[in-house]
Amino acid sequence: MKLLGRILQYQIITSLCVLTLGAGLFFLSVRYLIDEEVNKELLRSKAKVSWQLRHIDTLPVYILQLGDSLQLQAVPYPGRMLLRERNLLNTSENERQPYRELVFYERVEGQWYRVTISQLLAQRQQLMKAVVMTVTFIVALLLVSLLLLNSWLSERLWRPFYKTLRALDNYQLEKHEVLEFSRTKTLEFEQLNLSLTRFTERLAGTYQNLKEFTENASHEIQTPLAVILSKIEGLFQDETLKENQLLALSEVSEAANRLARLNQALLLLTKIENRQFLAGNEPVNLQPIIGRKLRDLEDLIEQRKISIKTDLEPTGPVMHPALAEVLVNNLLTNAIRYNVEDGSIFISLVPGKLVVRNTGNVTQINPELMFERFRKESTNSASLGLGLALAKTICQVNGQTLTYETEENLHMLTVSW
Repeated sequence: MKLLGRILQYQIITSLCVLTLGAGLFFLSVRYLIDEEVNKELLRSKAKVSWQLRHIDTLPVYILQLGDSLQLQAVPYPGRMLLRERNLLNTSENERQPYRELVFYERVEGQWYRVTISQLLAQRQQLMKAVVMTVTFIVALLLVSLLLLNSWLSERLWRPFYKTLRALDNYQLEKHEVLEFSRTKTLEFEQLNLSLTRFTERLAGTYQNLKEFTENASHEIQTPLAVILSKIEGLFQDETLKENQLLALSEVSEAANRLARLNQALLLLTKIENRQFLAGNEPVNLQPIIGRKLRDLEDLIEQRKISIKTDLEPTGPVMHPALAEVLVNNLLTNAIRYNVEDGSIFISLVPGKLVVRNTGNVTQINPELMFERFRKESTNSASLGLGLALAKTICQVNGQTLTYETEENLHMLTVSW
């Protein structure tokens, strides 16, 4: 969820809580004030009734504008004055309605009377309802207006931040870019943009230094390796060497060749991770690449007595053609190298998927660990342990997915796009 949306959500929740609490408190306050006014009116009516009962000898007493009803009842002894609220039958409306009653006692000519003054509260309820609804509507309108204004202001204030995020999303280190941002009136965003500009400037410089170091190191390693291999080839022509010397020389030659292949693989892996291969614009047809690689590996396939079955359609992912060559070569080489004698390989190429399935020994480790660098199923000295790691990196860089699954002695590598 976006930060702006989350802030707006919190604002709405807070506003609703404040509105609910405020409406409740306002309702209680209005009710309390109206009740206090009704009580005062009843007490004023009590004073008038008490005065008339003491000065007028004729009963019952009729007093105008005292309330909705006045009842007098003779009692043997007085009680305490009380205020209460009851639902009584309103004869004019023929229904029960709420009344506030004041009960008190007066002595007239030696006789105690219980006086009950009742005030109809229907008007109070109508007034409370009208006042609460009006004020609630005004408060709700005010809160909605504040929310809309706050949302508009937040979006406008955060606009430079999201513009910076889009620039970071589109940032490409391999182009040696240094991000430059337009100036903003918000001090915090201005400081953020300046920090990002300095950071990308340092990052581009470090990347360029690392790239130059990798290229120079590879070049410097290849030169002495070529000299070593050349000298070894020359020594093989020396007929005076003894058998044990030739054996030692062969081991040196094998180690030098392995070092040369390792250097090339690590250099290629670094270039791919640094995205020095431009992304392709069109899909690469893997069908002819697979056919060509199978012909190149034909001698090794015949030597291991491996049967090949293919089901190929002219399709493939969008990627650099050179990386497609490396990907197919590594998948096929892995399927041959870790196969068994008289084994089989099945290659399926359909739109959106390339599957290389081969027989092999039952593995005891998690297949996903085979994508780690220098991870090998066996101590096979011919393997560098970089083939699947290189294939995995190629797929990650180009947006494909490479998975490794096993079922007993069957191994399956799947490239999806």
